[in-house]
Amino acid sequence: MPYASAAQQASVTVMSYSLTMDKLPSYVVAGERIRFSGRLTVDGTGVGGEEVRVRVCSYATPTLCSDIGSTTTNPDGSWYLDWEVKHEYAGSRYYFKAVHPASGVESAMQLMAVAYPTRISIKAPKKVAVGALFKVEGKLEYEERKYIWMPLGRRKVSIYYDNTKLAEVTTADDGTFTATVSIRTPGTYTLKAAYAGEGLPAATAIAVAGVEIPGYVIPLAGIGVVVALVAIPILANALRK
Repeated sequence: MPYASAAQQASVTVMSYSLTMDKLPSYVVAGERIRFSGRLTVDGTGVGGEEVRVRVCSYATPTLCSDIGSTTTNPDGSWYLDWEVKHEYAGSRYYFKAVHPASGVESAMQLMAVAYPTRISIKAPKKVAVGALFKVEGKLEYEERKYIWMPLGRRKVSIYYDNTKLAEVTTADDGTFTATVSIRTPGTYTLKAAYAGEGLPAATAIAVAGVEIPGYVIPLAGIGVVVALVAIPILANALRK
């Protein structure tokens, strides 16, 4: 059976979408807030009122992703999303990317580690005699979950007075450390306990305490104790061991 031909025209506009995400830091500490930002353009011009989603993807399987939040582009196409890093992400690395659901366009993926926060304390005598041995003690901890601090054992802690290294010790399983040291020059010094972190570009968890070294002998009964504690997340492990 013959059929006649038929035809009709329709117009379609093909637009070139581009989505960028600004450079992320190499690491972020759990509990902190981080801002994701970027720009959505169509044929080079920013477009507003469009949804953009930020996704986190497994380091081992980058195709395994989930949304961590969404936002709407500004009139110039710029966008941003503030995200509080959950402790459940700590101790590993992830890929992050932005997605424009309407077009399916994605930004380039970026790798970022999520670290555990750490804190360190230090305790030392307030005054000691020149050359006399005295103990410096403290504790190293990491925040496993929000407000839940756990001991960080088998990690190296360095003890300094001013810029001079006095000792390097390893924390016990309960996170505590003790070093027996002496200072041979009279003066008032700042003692520092420092944990350099691991698995990340450097930064250091630090606690300080003051100690005075008079030029005469002090009876042991006159020696007091000063304690300092840093409870602010400064830097951390990237990988729990």
